[in-house]
Amino acid sequence: MTSYGLKRMMQACLALFAAGGLVAGARDVEGKRLSVAVAEADVEAIVKVVGGNQVDSFSLFKGCILRKDLAVEASAKARLLKVDTIVWTGFFGESEAINAVLAATKDPISVGKSPKAVGPHWINVSPGTFRTNVPFTTCEGYADPLYSAGDPFFWLNPENGSVIARNVATGLGKLLPDKQAYFHANATAFIKTLGSDIARWRLALKPLNGLRIFSAQCGWQNFSSMGGPKFLVCKATPGQLPTAKLLLDHVKKMKASIILVDPNTPPEYVAAFKEQSGLKVIEVPSSIESLQGEKSYSGLFDNLVKALQGAVKH
Repeated sequence: MTSYGLKRMMQACLALFAAGGLVAGARDVEGKRLSVAVAEADVEAIVKVVGGNQVDSFSLFKGCILRKDLAVEASAKARLLKVDTIVWTGFFGESEAINAVLAATKDPISVGKSPKAVGPHWINVSPGTFRTNVPFTTCEGYADPLYSAGDPFFWLNPENGSVIARNVATGLGKLLPDKQAYFHANATAFIKTLGSDIARWRLALKPLNGLRIFSAQCGWQNFSSMGGPKFLVCKATPGQLPTAKLLLDHVKKMKASIILVDPNTPPEYVAAFKEQSGLKVIEVPSSIESLQGEKSYSGLFDNLVKALQGAVKH
């Protein structure tokens, strides 16, 4: 190739890059899979299905994404700097933690950029999702502004899984226009299977109607959309549990039948619940990251339903 031809080719590549950021150059090698960073493990399970053989994904965070000290896992930082796209749930804490890593690199594409600027493509899965309403009179007498639009853990309402899948398909399709039909077909198949699962869960939960379950961890009240038991919560500062004593008092006032804890629930709280509440205490992970061997979105809810059925039988 002549020097003139090489120059013209470089100019054309630069023009495409400027016009579309990393969208145009997401797959600089033919057949390369998209590198996708996902903020939440349960959302990543949906990304894997929708993205299929076109994506390689990994999670950025572990534990509650609302905590004040939220930071990208050390093992994910190097990969984050090279991703084609970031899938997030729309919370400021996520973008703040992610951009802190991107800003630390010398790559001028990423430094100081927001989700809307040139850099890794961002896919927000929250638009169109339904938020479970929470009362403004809580166990501490107030509700954090973050809860004003409803409970933040919208992906723990299985009905939102279909919305998330469509948002992921649309976002990935923008990166790879020639694969739009593939992504949407995968999303459609996922939604069909999820619909069957939801019908199965509703049927299984019917006999548990009237059961009052206090959830020590955030999020499970979203599952109340399935019918059956009622999930009770004590809202306070996002990512922080009220004192064990306050929670115990709240449990008694709400006349709960079962207390639901999570592997991330502090052991001193679990001990207090078991020793002082007089109620059955069961541990159920609120994310597949804590559910050994589970990789599917529906598997998270299958485990919850099975645990609740077992708690009632014994």
